[in-house]
Amino acid sequence: MIDMMSFLGIDDLPSSSPILSDDQSEDWTTIGELKQLSQLWDDNLEAQRSIVFLYIQNSILGVAQLLASLKNNHVVALLDPNLPIRSKQELHNIYKPRFIFDENKLTVSTIKSDLELHPDLSVLLSTSGSTGSPKFVKLTQRNIESNAKSICEVLDIRTSEVGCGHLPLHYSYGLSVLTSHIFKGAPVHLTSKGFLDDSFWKQMKYWKIAHLPGVPFHYLMLKRFGFSKVDLPNLRVLTQAGGALDSRIKKNAHDFMNERNGKFHVMYGQTEASPRLTTLSHEDFSTNPNSVGVAMPGAKLEIHNDEGKVDTGVEGNIMYFGKNVMMGYAENSLDLAEGDLLNGVLDTGDIGFLDKDNRLTITGRSKRIGKIAGLRINLDEVENCLLKEYGEIAVIQESDNLIIFYVKPKEQEKIKENALELLMNTFSLSKVTYKFKEITHIPRTNRNKTDYSSLKKFI
Repeated sequence: MIDMMSFLGIDDLPSSSPILSDDQSEDWTTIGELKQLSQLWDDNLEAQRSIVFLYIQNSILGVAQLLASLKNNHVVALLDPNLPIRSKQELHNIYKPRFIFDENKLTVSTIKSDLELHPDLSVLLSTSGSTGSPKFVKLTQRNIESNAKSICEVLDIRTSEVGCGHLPLHYSYGLSVLTSHIFKGAPVHLTSKGFLDDSFWKQMKYWKIAHLPGVPFHYLMLKRFGFSKVDLPNLRVLTQAGGALDSRIKKNAHDFMNERNGKFHVMYGQTEASPRLTTLSHEDFSTNPNSVGVAMPGAKLEIHNDEGKVDTGVEGNIMYFGKNVMMGYAENSLDLAEGDLLNGVLDTGDIGFLDKDNRLTITGRSKRIGKIAGLRINLDEVENCLLKEYGEIAVIQESDNLIIFYVKPKEQEKIKENALELLMNTFSLSKVTYKFKEITHIPRTNRNKTDYSSLKKFI
């Protein structure tokens, strides 16, 4: 049974330690105050082990609801509070949660659940949070804590430094910022505001943010805003994950942190790995800017093809081995009874290669493989080629064409002509394969990843 003593070591921390603040805070909430807040729901949650749907806000109350649910030995599904009502109802019909936290209110079903829940199962994260997909990643306490510990180590999280909790807590990257800092006893400022909110940067300065995470979208904003204009005197660590980023912008971030004796880390993760798989250290970036680094401490990477493990420098499927690998997927309530199906081995679905120092370079995603005239085409490889020169690009396949969506930069008048020349000089596809489409913005999911499905409406 999970209790607060074991989850992230919360009860091992001094009660007086500051741990959380949020958009409504004037001062820090301490460990003792957070535990008292979580106890508000004990009378209602002390029941048979059940599923809790937590539409979690980036707030102290949202974290307290999570801790209360785990303390009372329930399985918690962390969900996007902005899901449409229809999507929420469909999820409820499939999983029939006994408890629902929504808009900071707890609803308790009068119908007792007869679901069988595996004793190791703790947390469910959606594989597509913005669509309300019923497919969940099943995580154990061990998965989450082992990854939190590793993140603390590779990012050198310090008890005296504040992390920025601006990424949604139902998103594995956002959750990992919270769990890694709590594991270390380091405080986190939670916010629902984003980089484009006028008050965001004032908040970050006020709360003395030292760790700032971001996905490619955030780094595009920083590039436009100007890294040199970031007024955060305490900032020591920048992290980037969530997809491929223009190498020039990564260098801008690295140089910016270098100038202030800080660190910029490129990270690779998947929800299925709780979520972090690799980290490229600040020191390794200059000589390996296209790499995502080495496996997390205690884990390992291998590259496999149809014949098994391959040698250094040979491209293939990326396999990850670690304690943070999920139990498996749930697509309906019956799947919640299954034990660990993966035994610490994750086929990432990504393609890449390892160098002699076991640093990983990702070259594409197996699910983003198309066929043009019978030839297998790595769509990510085409996209990454263009990202080296152009900041806002997305590529999909439509029939026998590759549709290249772009936002026209002010300083580049002949983007189509120049991009086509680059493609023709890089790949052996026919010129007529490529079709260009100018759009005002690249659509993104609520996790700020490229929304490839939405791009089709622009064709």
